[in-house]
Amino acid sequence: MKKIFILFFFLSVPMLSLAQPADYNNIDNWKSICYCSYNLIHPQTIVKADNNWQLLLALRNGLSLVQLDSLNISYTQSQLLLLRSQRLVRRSQNIYTTAIPIFDKEQTINMRTHSQVIANNLYSEIEQECRDLVAHLSLQNKSSNAFSILFSYVLDGLMWERFEKEGIVTERDRTGIWSGYYWFLTPKRASQWGTNSLSIGEFEFSVNWSVVEDITDGLFDNDFEALFKSITKDGFISDQKVFDEFSVFGFFDQNSALTIPIINEKERNELCTLSDRIIDKLLPAFMTKENIETFKILHQFGDMSEAVVIIYHEVMWDLMDLLLKNNVIQSPTIFLSPENAKSTDAADLCFIVIRNS
Repeated sequence: MKKIFILFFFLSVPMLSLAQPADYNNIDNWKSICYCSYNLIHPQTIVKADNNWQLLLALRNGLSLVQLDSLNISYTQSQLLLLRSQRLVRRSQNIYTTAIPIFDKEQTINMRTHSQVIANNLYSEIEQECRDLVAHLSLQNKSSNAFSILFSYVLDGLMWERFEKEGIVTERDRTGIWSGYYWFLTPKRASQWGTNSLSIGEFEFSVNWSVVEDITDGLFDNDFEALFKSITKDGFISDQKVFDEFSVFGFFDQNSALTIPIINEKERNELCTLSDRIIDKLLPAFMTKENIETFKILHQFGDMSEAVVIIYHEVMWDLMDLLLKNNVIQSPTIFLSPENAKSTDAADLCFIVIRNS
């Protein structure tokens, strides 16, 4: 299957022409992903400033300044210095080249075709473990949280921790304002989810968000320190003020019991163990069943770490699509019908992790 795929989809790597179509010049038509840490300013802020995005597109295949001037794209030396200093552009023998991957439509479609093949191969490895986790949540009357835990905690959380622990994904140059991996793709996927977290002491609160909903906006303005302090060992809330503040989000039942799941890494509760079992199956299957080295060469990535980061991001979305398609999980109400969602539906997107600090 792998050899057939390579033959039909990767005989050549398409390149952007220097004359960019209007839809490429509009950065809003691109999906940017930053697996990174940054200080004060996200690299996206630099990319969107002035006409930096236009410059990055123009320099994608490498140009001398004479060639750049011939395109009648305005720029200043300080712009180029800024882009170079922040590792968005590199210069070699007077050729300026965009230093971050930018995948045009054909490349994105090819890569996603590849990621779907990988996800289909991996799905059977983890389906039963995912069903076990959903069954456990159902016994706790928390099955509506299965989507968010599988996405935000397991596939987009534990897997990255394991990649880094095993040295598969390595830390990059920390000079400048950001460190990590940053890339652009087009078109955007239909579904766009993410995770925001807040940590205080050993407690971490996470919410799985989507671009289609706004109910979780402002959630982090609440007093989470008080929430964490008031959670009893058996999962109830002891503080009436906390109950009044967070009940609007559906965090408690009528008996003041917490309705959102707690993943206790410190005491290794069942939810923690079931999540680990999924990664224990997924990680070795991903690294041994798929030829990441071939993927790296075909897409001209600088190193294996970058190749793993980018392809796994696509595989992660595809695995979620398969879990939904096979009815292992259901999409949260707030994502399916945001116009009909209630503020209490926010609880379906949330969970708490007690870290083993």
